[in-house]
Amino acid sequence: MPINQWWSNNSQEKYWIEVTDRRDIGFNLKAPQYNENGEEFWGYSLIKYVSSGDIVFHYDKKAQAITSKSVATGHFWEDKITWAARGASARDAGITPHTRAGWYLGLENFEMLNSPLALNTIRRYQTDILSQINGLKHKPIYFPFAFSKLRDVRPLQGYLFKLPCFFVDLFTSNLSKPNKMQIAENSIFSRFGGEYRIADEEKSVGALDPFSRDPSLVERSLKSHARTQNKFANFLSEKGLTPLSPKPNEPNFDIAWKKADETWVAEIKSITKENEEKQLRLGLGQLIRYCHILKDKGKVRGVLVIEREPSDISWESLCIEHGVLLVWPENWHYKMNL
Repeated sequence: MPINQWWSNNSQEKYWIEVTDRRDIGFNLKAPQYNENGEEFWGYSLIKYVSSGDIVFHYDKKAQAITSKSVATGHFWEDKITWAARGASARDAGITPHTRAGWYLGLENFEMLNSPLALNTIRRYQTDILSQINGLKHKPIYFPFAFSKLRDVRPLQGYLFKLPCFFVDLFTSNLSKPNKMQIAENSIFSRFGGEYRIADEEKSVGALDPFSRDPSLVERSLKSHARTQNKFANFLSEKGLTPLSPKPNEPNFDIAWKKADETWVAEIKSITKENEEKQLRLGLGQLIRYCHILKDKGKVRGVLVIEREPSDISWESLCIEHGVLLVWPENWHYKMNL
């Protein structure tokens, strides 16, 4: 059945919600192209209809609450994904995660909500929500929550849903923009970085050339990138340092940390024989830009972290000329001097 794009002519209908238990919430949107029966399912295919600049809220199944939000960026792309449906029928059938064709979409500006919207709170507004839904002429609206006289309000089985603007307006105190105090706290001139978010290595399996789409967005979906990033974060923790992820108004670096009066910013790059030159050029350029943007933080140093030693070792001296340290797993223990 074709997707009913009821929101397409209304600029206010720019909200979506991911319902998930993934541990790397906010890295991207990703879902298989087909369900276990080999059929398209709107709860997956809606990824293709999210526009750049739309707001994506994240419902964390483990917290039973809408806990965070991101901004969609770029255009969706196709790649492999490891996935298994989580519904009762899938569990009864013994379906386990397996690799298949998938959809991906980049996200940026991830931030935790100041006041998460708990499922119990949503349940208290069931009458108001149903009244608004019944007043809408367009159906289906792909709403994320199910209503029944026999059961409490609960998230539907699925992955991505359309969130009508009436829902955001109803819970504006939870879902709206930060207040002025929060904006000041998140300012680039205040405390730098946020809590590190672990990259999901098990469910990051893409093998596309990162330059076939927006390179920085595609790369964060690669298993090799996730593995190198987490390994480097563990290395920092072993050295007594706290790895940080970017806050919404900070450069979209992979990892940062503070040491004494210095701010360190790292860009992770997975490399293959075919894309090594392009990846290193991209990573060096990103770090130069990040350090420039963050110059008001005081002394800022850039680190280009790659998954293996480069074929052309002259990249080490080139990075040094631009104030950037080039490291990989075999040498970062002594190169970093932490």
